[in-house]
Amino acid sequence: MIVHTLIYRFPASATEGDQEEFFTAMKELLDRNPLVKGFDYRPHLWLPADERSRGITASKIAQFTTETLEDLKTFSEIPEVYDFTTQWKQKLRFEAAYANHEPLSV
Repeated sequence: MIVHTLIYRFPASATEGDQEEFFTAMKELLDRNPLVKGFDYRPHLWLPADERSRGITASKIAQFTTETLEDLKTFSEIPEVYDFTTQWKQKLRFEAAYANHEPLSV
């Protein structure tokens, strides 16, 4: 199992409604593809220290899974996935970081 973790930081101009619309559309995109096995997202839980952090502090965190790294590669190369990301990034102007990894055992 491969986990694709996404860390999003949305600007103040991206309302909660905009963000919900984005994640609803993302879920629909992922649900249509048999390579993706699971998806969820949650808000970042803010601490006072986050206001002074030097790195990117998330607004929302999302994860989806695929069976193999090759499945993730295949999924990420689908034109619809590229178009989705490009269109939403232009609309909401978010920043994003991601990591591909095996499930963590915490």
